Order: sequence, then structure tokens, then C-alpha cells
Amino acid sequence: MATKPPAKTAAPAAKEETAAVAPPKSKKMLIIGIVSILVIAIGGAVWYFTKGSAPTDAHAAEAKPEPTHEAKFVPLGENFTVNLQREEGDQYLQAGITLKILEPELEDKIKNMMPEIRSKLLFLLSSKKPSELQTKEGKKQLIAEIIAEVDGLLGVGGTQVHAAPASAPAPASAPEAASAPVVAAVVAPKTKGVVDVLFTSFIIQ
Repeated sequence: MATKPPAKTAAPAAKEETAAVAPPKSKKMLIIGIVSILVIAIGGAVWYFTKGSAPTDAHAAEAKPEPTHEAKFVPLGENFTVNLQREEGDQYLQAGITLKILEPELEDKIKNMMPEIRSKLLFLLSSKKPSELQTKEGKKQLIAEIIAEVDGLLGVGGTQVHAAPASAPAPASAPEAASAPVVAAVVAPKTKGVVDVLFTSFIIQ
């Protein structure tokens, strides 16, 4: 009669099979963990270089100044010589005038219109009294009027501040008006047309 093999011999085989299967599972988990770490690291790097640097790039774009043209100076030919309005006697003005512009294309336009510009300015200068041109405020007012005159001939619009006349002293019966603060208007610099007038000579005799 044949004897049955002992049943305990099957247990070691199962253990060996389990042990053989376990290592591949551990390697798979390790690979998944490494891949997850790499994905997180790459995602963080992409976010940093795109989102993190965006405000700086935007700020740099906003801070970039607009290109500006180099100033040009256009002399109006020979000195102007005109008789001024009579006050105490016959007096005349001799002045050399140069225009400052920021738009290069205006230079040729000014030169082409030179006869008309000089004619208009001769009328303007001859309408002045000697006393009006002997003060700093009077010269500033003349500059503003020259700019307005030339801009009108060139067909160029622009804001120009004219010199304000001196204010009369406040009456004694209104102390509150005398103590009121004076607020100066803030005006952006002129960039169109003639932006300034320079006198190369200015003689009243």
C-alpha cells in the first residue's frame, strides 16, 4: 500500500512563490514614487518660470520709457529789428529768435514757411511797448505769444501756458482772501509744435 506524501511540503513552495512575486511589486512602487516626485518637481519649475516671473516682465514692460526725439533748434534767419510802441520816445527792438522743436518733420515746414512766419512775428514784436519787454514776465509772455503764432501757422495744436498778470493786493477788509493759499496749475510739458523760443539776442534801444 503506497503511503501519502506529507502535506507540509506544499507550504514552503507557496512561501517561495510569494517571495518571488514580492520584489517586482516593490520595484513598481519605487518607480511610481520616483515618477511622482519628478512630475511634482517639473510642475513646480514650470510654474516658477512662467507665473513667478510674469509680474517682473510686466513691470519691466510698463517701466520702459517711450522713445523721444532729439530736440532740434531752427533759427529764424537774421535778427528782427522793429520799432516799438512809443512811450517816452522812439525805441526799437533788435532780437534774434530760434525755435525749439521735438518733431523732426517740422523743421522743413518751418523753413518753407519762413517768409510768412517772419512777417507775423514782425507784426507781433512791433505791437509791444518797451516797458512790456523789460521784465522777465514780459519776456515769458512774448515767448508764449510767439509759440502760439507759429503753431497757428504750422497748423499744430498744443497747450501753451501764458504768463499770468500780476495779481492786485488783497483789500484790508478781506483778510481771509489774503491768507488763502495760491495753488499753481500743473501742466504737462509741451511736446507738439514749437516747445520753446530762445532769444540769441534781445536789445531795446
